[in-house]
Amino acid sequence: MAVVVGVGCTTLFVHNAQPLATGGGNSTTGAVNVVAVGDSLTHGVGDTTGQGGYVPLIAEDIRVETGATVHTSNYGVTGDTSLQILKRVRNNTKMQAQLKRANAITLTVGGNDLMHILQNNLNNINTADVNHGIQLFQRHVQTLIATIRKYNGNAPIYLFSIYNPFYVYFPNLTKMQTSVNNWNAATKKTAATLHRVHFVDINAVLSKGTAADQRSMKAGKSNLTNHLIYTKDHFHPNNAGYVKMTAKLWSAMSATEDEWE
Repeated sequence: MAVVVGVGCTTLFVHNAQPLATGGGNSTTGAVNVVAVGDSLTHGVGDTTGQGGYVPLIAEDIRVETGATVHTSNYGVTGDTSLQILKRVRNNTKMQAQLKRANAITLTVGGNDLMHILQNNLNNINTADVNHGIQLFQRHVQTLIATIRKYNGNAPIYLFSIYNPFYVYFPNLTKMQTSVNNWNAATKKTAATLHRVHFVDINAVLSKGTAADQRSMKAGKSNLTNHLIYTKDHFHPNNAGYVKMTAKLWSAMSATEDEWE
């Protein structure tokens, strides 16, 4: 499903895409199989190399740090909500086979769920609607993870937070940041109750941009830019954003290396 978000004079068009094949499946002794499931952040929208965003980057981190051969499978589809990702996990036999082989699983989900609630009303966010959406999403993500667990009961799952791509551009939209913060707090709490599910918080780093961006905000400068966000849609990470996202993922993976190595 495409997502269209209008904010002032900014309109964001996020189009559907097919899953990317970035390797995977042919595991060998000493290999690490990473299966990436999710939405456009897994698909890699904004990555101008066309390689799949954070997925090849985390594979390189694992290879360099452990010396292992790394196989990746990318099942990210742009625009997918939690229920759409759930449907694919239930129906995609190729994905199911890859999940069974996975040593580690990554999951990006939730951004489209929130944007569907907000639609074109970023200037007039209904807190009650957001709170209802937060609770509904917790049920959806628990069902999604439980379904993944049918195919792999022990591989660690690294669940990414959502972030606020408008934070730098529209700092006065405080309800937007509050909505994202509350959404993430609930999801982090949910993740903590689940077996080997690790919450990867990318909210602060991607929402606030680079250190220079933050200094510009504090100085009250106009025409601000988040240099970690793709300039063609002002929504997804750019190449530098995916590097930051990968660093957060690797931090979580290296802290739980005994679960996947």
